[in-house]
Amino acid sequence: MLSSVPALLPLSLLEAVQNIDTPADDGLGALQDELASKRLGLSPTVAAQVARYRQRAVDGETVAADEVLAVFRLVGRRPDAALVYADAGRRAARYAAKEIGPGVKGMLAMAPGKRTKLAIGLRAASKLSQRWLLADLQPADGLARCELLDSLPMQAREDGVACAFYTAALAELLRLVAGVEGAMVHRSCRGRGDRSCVWLAAEAGGYQ
Repeated sequence: MLSSVPALLPLSLLEAVQNIDTPADDGLGALQDELASKRLGLSPTVAAQVARYRQRAVDGETVAADEVLAVFRLVGRRPDAALVYADAGRRAARYAAKEIGPGVKGMLAMAPGKRTKLAIGLRAASKLSQRWLLADLQPADGLARCELLDSLPMQAREDGVACAFYTAALAELLRLVAGVEGAMVHRSCRGRGDRSCVWLAAEAGGYQ
C-alpha cells in the first residue's frame, strides 16, 4: 500500500458526509438546527478538514495513507455507510475526470466513430483511475474490468460495504470519460470470501 494518496480521496469522503448530513430545506426551522448540531458532516471540525483537503487537492498534493484510512473507517461506522461511500465514489470520479489532458479531450472530440471514441475513452479512464483512484481499471471484453487485492476501502470495512466507493467511482468515471452508460458489477468481493474484489463494466440493459 502506498504511504500517501491523492487528496481528492479524503476530500470526496468528507464532502459526501457533509452532503448527506445537510438537512433538507423543508421549513422545519428550529428542528433542523437541533438536528444539524448532532450531525458530523455539519461540524466545524469536518468543515476545517474539507478546506484543508480541498487546498491540497488544488495544489496536487497527497495525504498520508494512514490518515485517509482513518477517514474511510470513520465513514464505515455510520449506519448509512454504503450511501456515503457511493456518494464519495462519484465525487472522486468527477474530480479525477477533470484531470484529463487537453490532448485526450481533442482525440475524443475528433474520434471518427463510436468504437474508436470508446477505445480512447477507456484508455484515458484507465490512466485516470490508476493515478487518482488507485484502482487498476483495464479495458476488457469491449468495456472494462478492475481487480483489487487490497485497498483503503477494504481495510476500512472487511465486510465489503466500503466497496460501494469503487462500485460508484468506476461507473461514474467510465460515464464521464468513455461515455459508458451502465454500471460496474461487483462480481467478486473479499468481503464475501473471494480472493480479490473484481468489478466488470456493463452497459445499461446488459446487467442484472
